Amino acid sequence: MPETMPEKIPPPFGLALTILRSARGWSQKRLAAASGVAKSIISDFEVGRRALSRARLEALAAVLEYGPEGVDAALLCLERVRSAEDDLPPSPLGLSAAERSLVDETAAWVAKTARDVIRAKLTRQLQSAHVRKARQEAEALWERLKRYSPRDRRVLVECALEFQTWALCERLCAESEKAAAADANRALELADLALRVALRVPGEPGWRSRVQGYAWAHVGNARRVSGNLPSADEAFIRFRKLWDSGDQDDGGLLADWRVYDMEASLRREQRRFPEALELLNRALATAGRGDSALILLNKANLQADSEDHAGAVLTLQNALPLIDGQRQPRLLCVLQFNLAVSLCHLGRYIEAAELPPKVRSLAVQLGNGLDLVRVLWLEGRIAAGLRRTGEAVSTLEQVRKDFAALGIAYDAALASLDVAVLHLELGRAAEVKILAREMAPIFQAQGVHREALAALKLFCEAAEQEIATARWTRRLIVFLERARNYPDLRFEE
Repeated sequence: MPETMPEKIPPPFGLALTILRSARGWSQKRLAAASGVAKSIISDFEVGRRALSRARLEALAAVLEYGPEGVDAALLCLERVRSAEDDLPPSPLGLSAAERSLVDETAAWVAKTARDVIRAKLTRQLQSAHVRKARQEAEALWERLKRYSPRDRRVLVECALEFQTWALCERLCAESEKAAAADANRALELADLALRVALRVPGEPGWRSRVQGYAWAHVGNARRVSGNLPSADEAFIRFRKLWDSGDQDDGGLLADWRVYDMEASLRREQRRFPEALELLNRALATAGRGDSALILLNKANLQADSEDHAGAVLTLQNALPLIDGQRQPRLLCVLQFNLAVSLCHLGRYIEAAELPPKVRSLAVQLGNGLDLVRVLWLEGRIAAGLRRTGEAVSTLEQVRKDFAALGIAYDAALASLDVAVLHLELGRAAEVKILAREMAPIFQAQGVHREALAALKLFCEAAEQEIATARWTRRLIVFLERARNYPDLRFEE
C-alpha cells in the first residue's frame, strides 16, 4: 500500500484567522465583503498559499471586532494544541512529550491567571477613573446650581440632561446630610432635589433603583431631623424597597453604610432600639476605617439611650483608635466628650477627669464657642462627682447663665438642675427656691417641649414648697436627658 503524503499544515497566522472568523460564525465571503479583501485572498491566507503578516492579521481581526489580545489568544490556543514531538528526548537535556505537556499546561495556567489579575486590576483602575471624573463633574454642576434659587434648580435638574447623573445625586445627598445638623428646611430642599435627579438618571433598572433608594434615604433623614417621624418612616420604607430590589453588585459605589446609619437614627428616635442596633451592625460590616468611627459613635449614643453606659464606654474606646485626629478633629472632639459623659454616668470621675483638657484643646482648634460651654459643663459635673463642691457650683452657675444667654433653654434647664442638686445636698433650700424662680420664665419663653416643661414645673413647685430632694432632682435630670430626643416620654414621680 503506497504511503500517503502528509498534509501541509497551514501557518499559525492563517490558522488564527480561521479560528477568529469561525468563532464569530462568519464565512470567508462575509469577511471579504466587510474587509474589502477578495475572498480568494482570504482563502489563500488561511491555507498558507499567501503570506499573512501580523499587521494584516490584526487588521482583519479588527473587522471581526477583535483587538490584538484576541489575536494573541488564538495564537496561544494553537501553541497549546500543536502536534506533539517524538516521545523520546533527543538529548539528555531534552524533555519527554509528557513533560513538555506539563510545562505547557503550567505555563498556560500561569498566563491565564496573570491575564485575569491584570484584567481585573485594569478594569478597577478604569472604573475608578470614571467615578473620579463623574464626581468632579458633579462638583462643577453643584457649583453652578448653587447660584440659582431652589425653584430654578428644580427646573434645571428636570430639563437639562447634563444634571441628570448619579454623581450629582450623590453630591446633593451629601449636602443634604451636612445641612441636616443646622437647617432642616435646607436639608429637605436638597434631598428633594437629589430625588428629582435620581428619578431621571439613565442606566439599567437595577442601577436606577439603587440610586433612587439612596436619594429616598436622604429624604427620610431630612424629614427625621425636621421632626416629622411618620413621614420619615414612609421615606425609609420606599428606600428599603428600592435599595433591596436594586443591583446589589454596584461595587459599593453608593455607600450602603451611610443609608443604614441614617435609618438607624430614625429607629433610635422611634425607640426601636433592637432594629437600630441591627442596622448599625450592618453599616459596620461594610464601612471603612474612618467611617466606622462615626458608626460606633452612633452605636454608643444608642447604648446610652438604653442606659447601657458601660457598653457605650467600651464602644467609644473601640472607636478612638479609628479616628484620624488631623482629618477628623470634630469627630474626635465629640467622641471624647461623650466618653467622659458616659464615664460620669458610671461614677468613674477620675477617668473622666483626664478628658476635658483634650476636648477643650480640640474645641479651641475648631473655634466653636458652644463647644467650650459644653466642656465647662463637663468640668463642672466632674468636679461635683469628685466632691469639689465649691468649684462645681461656681462652674455650673456660669454654664447655666451661658446657655440661657445663648437661648439654649433645654441645656440651661439641665445645668440649673445640676446646681440645684449641689445646693440640696448642702441643705440650701433657699438657694434652690431662688434658682427655680429664675428658671421658670426662661423655659416658658424658649419653647421647651410639653412633657419636659411639665417636669420642670414640678421641680419649681417642689422647690417653692422646699420639698425637693437631691435624689428626686437627679431622677428628673435623667428623665430630661432621655426626653431630649423622645419628647413623648413622661416623667414618673
